[in-house]
Amino acid sequence: MAPSRWFFKRWRADLRFQCRVFSTVVDWTVALYLVIPCLILLAERYIAWWKGEAAWVAEVPSLLLWAAAFLFSWSGPFRLYLEPADQLFLMQRSDWMRTYTVTGLWFGWGKRALESGLFLGLLSPFLRYEIDSSLSFVGMGLFLWQAKACLALVRRFLAGMDGMLRKGLMTVFTLVLGGAAFMWIGEDGHPFGFYAGAAVLAGCWSLLAWLRSRQKGVLFTEIDYDQAQRMRWAALLLQTSGVVHQRFWVMKRPWLFPRSTPLFRRRTASRIVAEAVIKSFLRSGRQLVPYFQLVAFCAVALLVTPTVLRWGCWILFSFLFSLWGRSVWREWRSFNGMFAVWAQSGFKVRGAFQKAVFVLQQIGFLPLSAVMGAVTFGPWGMVWMIGAGWAVSWYTVSLFARRECQAPSKQPLEYPSEVEEGR
Repeated sequence: MAPSRWFFKRWRADLRFQCRVFSTVVDWTVALYLVIPCLILLAERYIAWWKGEAAWVAEVPSLLLWAAAFLFSWSGPFRLYLEPADQLFLMQRSDWMRTYTVTGLWFGWGKRALESGLFLGLLSPFLRYEIDSSLSFVGMGLFLWQAKACLALVRRFLAGMDGMLRKGLMTVFTLVLGGAAFMWIGEDGHPFGFYAGAAVLAGCWSLLAWLRSRQKGVLFTEIDYDQAQRMRWAALLLQTSGVVHQRFWVMKRPWLFPRSTPLFRRRTASRIVAEAVIKSFLRSGRQLVPYFQLVAFCAVALLVTPTVLRWGCWILFSFLFSLWGRSVWREWRSFNGMFAVWAQSGFKVRGAFQKAVFVLQQIGFLPLSAVMGAVTFGPWGMVWMIGAGWAVSWYTVSLFARRECQAPSKQPLEYPSEVEEGR
């Protein structure tokens, strides 16, 4: 097999792996309640920005836009999609390694063009207030493309440097020099500056690509880098990673409820189980961080959507946070043996589920109800919208409890003692 075909085979395998990762997380429920509404909101906002609602950008300093463009050019990995088994073949034939690397360089160059075009397409409603001619806009696209391609190779050369001090100084120097060049060319706004900068960066990329294709002794480093980048989205979405990152500091005691203070005054079986579920969630930073990120995202969605669509989003968020609470309940029930012990005593599973999921849902939905009331009716609307949110939450959680906690004849529970007797 030719090295170029080998590269594209590795790329397709990585693409299939990333699709499987996202399909594991984004099922039909997440797509229906989160992904599709987000796409609808983004399309509605994008059309509104083109109609003139983004005119406030003219008052924003243009340096912020060029700083965002530079950060975009600096971000993004440069990958060769190498696997550990590839070293058996590439180390024996240097010409194969050079052809494989050149194919990856040209593929990355074209990939940067697509990324830059998408970035400019998303920011074009804002950039039209800074760039007044189509010639300058095309020149900026070429400049951004070449800058992103060139900086990707520069970052790989910096990563291969020896010495932390030398690497840090060169990284800071590159950031300062590149940021200053972006600010200077962007603030000038002349088409010649964009086209000249793109030509210079294209020459720099050609030189860096020639050096990179003849660089030796970096195969194992590139394999480790590609494996880390391969598991990047899996680590973010599934909280699993093939690379173990050592923590500098480990918290030995949780910040919330460090002494296990009771949440409910009455100590019934259902309340104790619900309390255990709630505390396990509040003591887990792994669960709290994405939860509050979702709360912030939903709050922004309520701020920018029209009135009719805002009410629909508010109802939708009630179901969304109920689904989140139900997933926490299922995870705790699956990995905690306490549930089987209490279930043998005949306690009310539905009561425990409803109390736990209701509290978990209220943590995020009540602040959103307050935002909904403030945006729609003013400050006084926050008060009665919190009450309305409480009522909607109770009804939504009741619907989920009715489906989750069905009769034992429909959903038989197996306990460890029964399983052992069956064996």
